[in-house]
Amino acid sequence: MPKSLLIFLLLAFVTCRKAPDTIPLPTKICVTTSHHNFPIPNATVYVKFNADSFPGYEKPASYYDATFKTGAGARGCIESVPEGTHWLVAFGYDSLHYPHDVFGSIKLEVSLAGRPVRDTMLYVSEEH
Repeated sequence: MPKSLLIFLLLAFVTCRKAPDTIPLPTKICVTTSHHNFPIPNATVYVKFNADSFPGYEKPASYYDATFKTGAGARGCIESVPEGTHWLVAFGYDSLHYPHDVFGSIKLEVSLAGRPVRDTMLYVSEEH
């Protein structure tokens, strides 16, 4: 086989491989939902990436870029978060206090250079 044909085939193989859709970032946001110092398990947390202002509590789920749930221990995480300032909006249920439906929000900044992993409390309330 001629050397030029071998080089051509090698280049064709290398350039025809499918590139990955995304490269996972070493970033993560974890929250623990709490109301009156009690954990709020199974809360739904919506994330709006790179948001300049608070999105409010009335937006439909489709408005947000990502969602995750807190588990039985009231803690949940989302990984490979883009750099920037993000709003998290949580909705949960507090069986100990009335009214039972609770909600809250927090603005967090994620930066590869400064704060790639954020782990914090997300306080929820029955009123805002």
